Amino acid sequence: MTDGKRQKGRPKLSVLEKSKSRAARDYRAYLHTFGSEFDDEIERKRVQFYESDEQMGRPPLSLKQHQEKARTVWDGSWTAYVKQCEVDSVEPESPKDLEKHKARDKAGRRGNDRIVYLLKYARQQKRKAENAEAVPDLDYNESLKNTRGRVPMTKLEKVAHYNQKAKSAELEIVELIANLPKSEQLYYKIHDFKIERRQTLMCITNPGNPQALTMALSAEQATQNIMELDTAIGALEVERHEAIKKETPKKSKPKKMTPNEISEKARAILSNAHENASDEMRTQADQDLKEMQDKSKRLDELLNKARADRLRKRIQEQEQELIEMGIDPAKVMNG
Repeated sequence: MTDGKRQKGRPKLSVLEKSKSRAARDYRAYLHTFGSEFDDEIERKRVQFYESDEQMGRPPLSLKQHQEKARTVWDGSWTAYVKQCEVDSVEPESPKDLEKHKARDKAGRRGNDRIVYLLKYARQQKRKAENAEAVPDLDYNESLKNTRGRVPMTKLEKVAHYNQKAKSAELEIVELIANLPKSEQLYYKIHDFKIERRQTLMCITNPGNPQALTMALSAEQATQNIMELDTAIGALEVERHEAIKKETPKKSKPKKMTPNEISEKARAILSNAHENASDEMRTQADQDLKEMQDKSKRLDELLNKARADRLRKRIQEQEQELIEMGIDPAKVMNG
Protein backbone atom coordinates (compact mmCIF):
# COMPACT_ATOMS: atom_id res chain seq x y z
CA MET A 1 0.00 0.00 0.00
CA THR A 2 2.24 2.81 -1.31
CA ASP A 3 2.00 6.01 -3.40
CA GLY A 4 -1.49 6.75 -2.06
CA LYS A 5 -3.03 3.63 -3.60
CA ARG A 6 -5.90 1.97 -1.81
CA GLN A 7 -5.49 -1.63 -0.75
CA LYS A 8 -8.46 -3.94 -1.23
CA GLY A 9 -9.04 -6.95 1.01
CA ARG A 10 -6.84 -8.35 3.73
CA PRO A 11 -3.06 -8.57 3.29
CA LYS A 12 -1.75 -11.75 1.69
CA LEU A 13 -0.25 -14.39 3.97
CA SER A 14 2.82 -16.45 3.18
CA VAL A 15 2.71 -20.24 3.04
CA LEU A 16 4.44 -20.38 6.43
CA GLU A 17 1.92 -18.00 8.03
CA LYS A 18 -1.00 -20.01 6.64
CA SER A 19 0.39 -23.32 7.90
CA LYS A 20 1.12 -21.77 11.31
CA SER A 21 -2.41 -20.38 11.62
CA ARG A 22 -3.93 -23.71 10.58
CA ALA A 23 -1.81 -25.61 13.13
CA ALA A 24 -2.80 -23.13 15.86
CA ARG A 25 -6.51 -23.50 15.07
CA ASP A 26 -6.36 -27.30 15.01
CA TYR A 27 -4.41 -27.41 18.27
CA ARG A 28 -6.98 -25.21 20.04
CA ALA A 29 -9.75 -27.39 18.60
CA TYR A 30 -7.99 -30.49 19.96
CA LEU A 31 -7.63 -28.96 23.43
CA HIS A 32 -11.30 -27.93 23.35
CA THR A 33 -12.35 -31.59 23.25
CA PHE A 34 -10.93 -32.02 26.79
CA GLY A 35 -13.08 -29.23 28.26
CA SER A 36 -16.10 -29.78 30.47
CA GLU A 37 -18.42 -27.84 28.13
CA PHE A 38 -17.57 -30.10 25.20
CA ASP A 39 -18.02 -33.17 27.41
CA ASP A 40 -21.46 -31.98 28.55
CA GLU A 41 -22.53 -31.30 24.96
CA ILE A 42 -21.53 -34.80 23.83
CA GLU A 43 -23.36 -36.36 26.79
CA ARG A 44 -26.49 -34.31 26.06
CA LYS A 45 -26.55 -35.49 22.43
CA ARG A 46 -26.13 -39.14 23.46
CA VAL A 47 -28.94 -38.96 26.02
CA GLN A 48 -31.19 -37.17 23.54
CA PHE A 49 -30.53 -39.84 20.92
CA TYR A 50 -31.25 -42.85 23.17
CA GLU A 51 -34.30 -41.26 24.83
CA SER A 52 -36.06 -40.55 21.55
CA ASP A 53 -38.81 -42.97 20.52
CA GLU A 54 -37.52 -43.21 16.94
CA GLN A 55 -33.73 -43.46 16.78
CA MET A 56 -33.11 -42.21 13.26
CA GLY A 57 -29.61 -41.76 11.86
CA ARG A 58 -26.33 -42.97 13.24
CA PRO A 59 -25.55 -42.72 16.97
CA PRO A 60 -23.45 -39.71 18.04
CA LEU A 61 -19.70 -40.22 18.40
CA SER A 62 -18.25 -40.82 21.83
CA LEU A 63 -15.93 -38.35 23.53
CA LYS A 64 -12.91 -40.55 22.81
CA GLN A 65 -13.77 -40.68 19.11
CA HIS A 66 -14.03 -36.88 18.95
CA GLN A 67 -10.68 -36.55 20.68
CA GLU A 68 -9.03 -39.03 18.32
CA LYS A 69 -10.40 -37.22 15.24
CA ALA A 70 -9.21 -33.86 16.54
CA ARG A 71 -5.79 -35.34 17.35
CA THR A 72 -5.46 -36.76 13.81
CA VAL A 73 -6.25 -33.36 12.29
CA TRP A 74 -3.81 -31.64 14.65
CA ASP A 75 -1.01 -34.10 13.85
CA GLY A 76 -1.45 -33.46 10.13
CA SER A 77 -1.41 -29.66 10.39
CA TRP A 78 1.52 -29.75 12.84
CA THR A 79 3.56 -31.94 10.48
CA ALA A 80 2.81 -29.58 7.57
CA TYR A 81 3.86 -26.58 9.68
CA VAL A 82 7.15 -28.21 10.69
CA LYS A 83 7.95 -29.11 7.08
CA GLN A 84 7.29 -25.53 5.98
CA CYS A 85 9.59 -24.27 8.75
CA GLU A 86 12.32 -26.50 7.34
CA VAL A 87 11.75 -25.04 3.87
CA ASP A 88 11.94 -21.44 5.18
CA SER A 89 14.82 -22.23 7.61
CA VAL A 90 12.80 -21.03 10.61
CA GLU A 91 12.59 -22.62 14.04
CA PRO A 92 9.08 -24.02 14.65
CA GLU A 93 7.24 -22.80 17.72
CA SER A 94 6.15 -25.20 20.43
CA PRO A 95 2.48 -26.28 20.66
CA LYS A 96 2.16 -24.24 23.86
CA ASP A 97 3.15 -21.06 21.99
CA LEU A 98 0.99 -21.98 19.00
CA GLU A 99 -2.07 -22.12 21.25
CA LYS A 100 -1.82 -18.34 21.75
CA HIS A 101 -1.19 -17.52 18.06
CA LYS A 102 -4.10 -15.38 16.77
CA ALA A 103 -6.29 -16.73 19.57
CA ARG A 104 -8.02 -13.36 20.00
CA ASP A 105 -8.12 -12.29 16.35
CA LYS A 106 -11.53 -11.46 14.93
CA ALA A 107 -12.31 -12.13 11.29
CA GLY A 108 -14.60 -10.07 9.12
CA ARG A 109 -15.46 -6.40 8.91
CA ARG A 110 -15.08 -4.22 11.96
CA GLY A 111 -18.36 -3.63 13.76
CA ASN A 112 -19.96 -0.23 14.30
CA ASP A 113 -19.37 1.57 17.59
CA ARG A 114 -20.48 4.79 19.27
CA ILE A 115 -18.27 7.01 17.10
CA VAL A 116 -19.51 5.48 13.83
CA TYR A 117 -23.08 5.89 15.03
CA LEU A 118 -22.48 9.57 15.89
CA LEU A 119 -20.84 10.23 12.52
CA LYS A 120 -23.91 8.85 10.77
CA TYR A 121 -26.25 10.79 13.08
CA ALA A 122 -24.41 14.07 12.40
CA ARG A 123 -24.66 13.50 8.64
CA GLN A 124 -28.40 12.82 8.91
CA GLN A 125 -29.06 16.01 10.91
CA LYS A 126 -27.03 18.12 8.49
CA ARG A 127 -28.97 16.63 5.59
CA LYS A 128 -32.26 17.44 7.32
CA ALA A 129 -31.10 21.02 7.86
CA GLU A 130 -30.11 21.36 4.19
CA ASN A 131 -33.45 19.92 3.06
CA ALA A 132 -35.37 22.30 5.33
CA GLU A 133 -33.36 25.26 4.11
CA ALA A 134 -33.93 24.30 0.45
CA VAL A 135 -37.72 24.57 0.80
CA PRO A 136 -39.00 27.97 -0.48
CA ASP A 137 -40.31 30.26 2.27
CA LEU A 138 -43.74 30.52 0.67
CA ASP A 139 -44.21 26.75 0.43
CA TYR A 140 -42.96 26.24 4.00
CA ASN A 141 -45.29 28.87 5.45
CA GLU A 142 -48.19 27.36 3.50
CA SER A 143 -47.46 23.90 4.95
CA LEU A 144 -47.65 25.30 8.49
CA LYS A 145 -51.33 26.11 8.03
CA ASN A 146 -52.27 22.42 7.60
CA THR A 147 -50.47 21.10 10.71
CA ARG A 148 -52.12 19.84 13.90
CA GLY A 149 -50.93 19.44 17.47
CA ARG A 150 -48.09 21.54 18.87
CA VAL A 151 -47.06 24.81 17.31
CA PRO A 152 -44.58 24.01 14.50
CA MET A 153 -41.16 25.61 14.27
CA THR A 154 -40.42 28.27 11.75
CA LYS A 155 -38.01 27.53 8.93
CA LEU A 156 -35.10 29.28 10.68
CA GLU A 157 -35.88 27.49 13.97
CA LYS A 158 -35.99 24.08 12.26
CA VAL A 159 -32.68 24.65 10.45
CA ALA A 160 -31.05 25.82 13.70
CA HIS A 161 -32.55 22.83 15.57
CA TYR A 162 -31.04 20.28 13.17
CA ASN A 163 -27.69 22.09 13.06
CA GLN A 164 -27.56 22.10 16.87
CA LYS A 165 -28.14 18.34 16.95
CA ALA A 166 -25.33 17.79 14.43
CA LYS A 167 -23.01 20.07 16.42
CA SER A 168 -23.71 18.20 19.68
CA ALA A 169 -22.88 14.88 17.99
CA GLU A 170 -19.64 16.32 16.57
CA LEU A 171 -18.59 17.60 20.00
CA GLU A 172 -19.12 14.14 21.50
CA ILE A 173 -17.08 12.63 18.64
CA VAL A 174 -14.20 15.00 19.40
CA GLU A 175 -14.28 13.99 23.09
CA LEU A 176 -14.29 10.26 22.25
CA ILE A 177 -11.51 10.49 19.66
CA ALA A 178 -9.23 12.69 21.79
CA ASN A 179 -7.94 9.78 23.90
CA LEU A 180 -7.54 7.30 21.03
CA PRO A 181 -4.19 6.47 19.39
CA LYS A 182 -3.39 8.11 16.08
CA SER A 183 -4.14 4.96 14.05
CA GLU A 184 -7.68 4.85 15.47
CA GLN A 185 -8.25 8.55 14.80
CA LEU A 186 -7.18 8.02 11.18
CA TYR A 187 -9.52 5.01 10.93
CA TYR A 188 -12.57 7.19 11.63
CA LYS A 189 -11.38 9.85 9.16
CA ILE A 190 -11.04 7.19 6.48
CA HIS A 191 -14.46 5.77 7.39
CA ASP A 192 -16.10 9.19 7.02
CA PHE A 193 -14.41 9.81 3.66
CA LYS A 194 -15.55 6.42 2.37
CA ILE A 195 -19.15 7.23 3.29
CA GLU A 196 -18.86 10.57 1.51
CA ARG A 197 -17.41 8.80 -1.55
CA ARG A 198 -20.29 6.30 -1.59
CA GLN A 199 -22.87 9.08 -1.40
CA THR A 200 -21.11 11.05 -4.16
CA LEU A 201 -21.06 7.95 -6.36
CA MET A 202 -24.89 7.88 -6.22
CA CYS A 203 -24.93 11.10 -8.30
CA ILE A 204 -23.59 8.93 -11.14
CA THR A 205 -25.13 5.50 -10.54
CA ASN A 206 -28.51 6.61 -9.11
CA PRO A 207 -29.10 10.31 -9.81
CA GLY A 208 -32.78 10.03 -8.81
CA ASN A 209 -31.92 9.12 -5.22
CA PRO A 210 -33.02 11.77 -2.66
CA GLN A 211 -29.46 12.09 -1.31
CA ALA A 212 -28.09 12.51 -4.83
CA LEU A 213 -30.71 15.18 -5.57
CA THR A 214 -29.74 17.02 -2.38
CA MET A 215 -26.06 17.05 -3.36
CA ALA A 216 -27.03 18.40 -6.84
CA LEU A 217 -23.77 17.37 -8.52
CA SER A 218 -23.34 16.69 -12.20
CA ALA A 219 -21.66 13.49 -13.35
CA GLU A 220 -18.45 15.42 -14.13
CA GLN A 221 -18.41 17.12 -10.72
CA ALA A 222 -19.12 13.83 -8.94
CA THR A 223 -16.33 12.08 -10.84
CA GLN A 224 -13.88 14.83 -9.92
CA ASN A 225 -14.91 14.69 -6.26
CA ILE A 226 -14.52 10.88 -6.21
CA MET A 227 -11.00 11.16 -7.64
CA GLU A 228 -10.06 13.68 -4.93
CA LEU A 229 -11.58 11.49 -2.23
CA ASP A 230 -9.70 8.41 -3.52
CA THR A 231 -6.43 10.35 -3.30
CA ALA A 232 -7.21 11.53 0.24
CA ILE A 233 -8.29 8.04 1.37
CA GLY A 234 -5.14 6.47 -0.08
CA ALA A 235 -2.90 9.00 1.66
CA LEU A 236 -4.69 8.48 4.99
CA GLU A 237 -4.42 4.70 4.70
CA VAL A 238 -0.67 4.98 4.13
CA GLU A 239 -0.41 7.29 7.15
CA ARG A 240 -2.49 4.90 9.28
CA HIS A 241 -0.35 1.95 8.19
CA GLU A 242 2.77 3.80 9.35
CA ALA A 243 1.07 4.76 12.63
CA ILE A 244 0.14 1.13 13.31
CA LYS A 245 3.76 0.08 12.72
CA LYS A 246 4.97 2.66 15.26
CA GLU A 247 2.34 1.69 17.83
CA THR A 248 2.97 -2.04 17.52
CA PRO A 249 5.81 -3.30 19.76
CA LYS A 250 8.69 -4.68 17.78
CA LYS A 251 9.23 -8.43 17.90
CA SER A 252 12.66 -9.98 17.80
CA LYS A 253 13.24 -11.83 14.57
CA PRO A 254 13.65 -15.61 14.95
CA LYS A 255 17.17 -16.86 14.67
CA LYS A 256 18.03 -18.59 11.42
CA MET A 257 18.79 -22.28 11.87
CA THR A 258 20.44 -24.88 9.72
CA PRO A 259 18.22 -27.61 8.21
CA ASN A 260 19.72 -30.20 10.61
CA GLU A 261 19.02 -28.04 13.66
CA ILE A 262 15.47 -27.45 12.48
CA SER A 263 14.82 -31.15 11.95
CA GLU A 264 16.24 -32.05 15.37
CA LYS A 265 14.28 -29.28 17.09
CA ALA A 266 11.04 -30.25 15.37
CA ARG A 267 11.49 -33.93 16.24
CA ALA A 268 12.21 -33.02 19.87
CA ILE A 269 9.11 -30.83 20.13
CA LEU A 270 6.91 -33.44 18.47
CA SER A 271 8.36 -36.20 20.66
CA ASN A 272 7.79 -34.19 23.83
CA ALA A 273 4.25 -33.40 22.77
CA HIS A 274 3.49 -37.09 22.17
CA GLU A 275 5.19 -38.11 25.45
CA ASN A 276 3.24 -35.53 27.44
CA ALA A 277 0.01 -36.67 25.82
CA SER A 278 0.87 -40.32 26.54
CA ASP A 279 1.69 -39.55 30.17
CA GLU A 280 -1.57 -37.71 30.61
CA MET A 281 -3.48 -40.58 29.05
CA ARG A 282 -1.77 -43.10 31.34
CA THR A 283 -2.24 -41.07 34.52
CA GLN A 284 -5.87 -40.37 33.71
CA ALA A 285 -6.76 -43.85 32.49
CA ASP A 286 -8.37 -44.86 35.78
CA GLN A 287 -10.17 -41.56 36.07
CA ASP A 288 -11.48 -41.83 32.49
CA LEU A 289 -12.70 -45.38 33.17
CA LYS A 290 -14.53 -44.25 36.30
CA GLU A 291 -16.08 -41.32 34.42
CA MET A 292 -17.24 -43.63 31.63
CA GLN A 293 -18.76 -45.99 34.21
CA ASP A 294 -20.55 -43.09 35.90
CA LYS A 295 -21.83 -41.84 32.55
CA SER A 296 -23.01 -45.32 31.62
CA LYS A 297 -24.79 -45.65 34.95
CA ARG A 298 -26.37 -42.21 34.53
CA LEU A 299 -27.46 -43.10 31.00
CA ASP A 300 -29.03 -46.36 32.25
CA GLU A 301 -30.95 -44.43 34.89
CA LEU A 302 -32.23 -41.98 32.28
CA LEU A 303 -33.26 -44.81 29.99
CA ASN A 304 -35.06 -46.66 32.80
CA LYS A 305 -36.84 -43.47 33.78
CA ALA A 306 -37.94 -42.91 30.18
CA ARG A 307 -39.25 -46.50 29.92
CA ALA A 308 -41.12 -46.13 33.22
CA ASP A 309 -42.70 -42.86 32.05
CA ARG A 310 -43.88 -44.49 28.81
CA LEU A 311 -45.29 -47.51 30.72
CA ARG A 312 -47.08 -45.24 33.19
CA LYS A 313 -48.59 -43.25 30.35
CA ARG A 314 -49.80 -46.46 28.66
CA ILE A 315 -51.45 -47.70 31.87
CA GLN A 316 -53.27 -44.39 32.30
CA GLU A 317 -54.55 -44.60 28.72
CA GLN A 318 -55.87 -48.15 29.30
CA GLU A 319 -57.58 -47.11 32.56
CA GLN A 320 -59.25 -44.23 30.74
CA GLU A 321 -60.49 -46.62 28.05
CA LEU A 322 -62.02 -48.89 30.75
CA ILE A 323 -63.73 -45.93 32.41
CA GLU A 324 -65.23 -44.85 29.08
CA MET A 325 -66.56 -48.43 28.67
CA GLY A 326 -68.21 -48.24 32.13
CA ILE A 327 -65.77 -50.65 33.78
CA ASP A 328 -64.09 -49.88 37.11
CA PRO A 329 -60.28 -50.26 36.63
CA ALA A 330 -59.86 -51.22 40.32
CA LYS A 331 -62.14 -54.26 39.90
CA VAL A 332 -60.14 -55.36 36.88
CA MET A 333 -56.89 -55.02 38.84
CA ASN A 334 -58.33 -57.09 41.75
CA GLY A 335 -59.58 -59.83 39.39
